[in-house]
Amino acid sequence: MSELINNREYRQEKLKEVIKELHAGKTVEEVKEKFAEVIDGVTAKEISMMEVELVKDGIPIEEIQRLCDVHA
Repeated sequence: MSELINNREYRQEKLKEVIKELHAGKTVEEVKEKFAEVIDGVTAKEISMMEVELVKDGIPIEEIQRLCDVHA
C-alpha cells in the first residue's frame, strides 16, 4: 500500500513540475513528452490535489486553470 501512496505522491510532484515549467515560460511542446510520461494513470482526484498544492506554492488559481488546459 505504501508503494501506491509513494507512486501517487511521485506523480503529483512530477505534474507540479510540468505546470511550474509552463508557468515559468516553457511551451507546451517543450513539456509534452514529460507530461505524457507522468499523466498515465493519474486520477482526477490526484490532479485536484496537485492544483491545491500549486495554490499553496503561490501560483494564482487563474494561472493554474490556464496552464491546466494542457491536460484537457
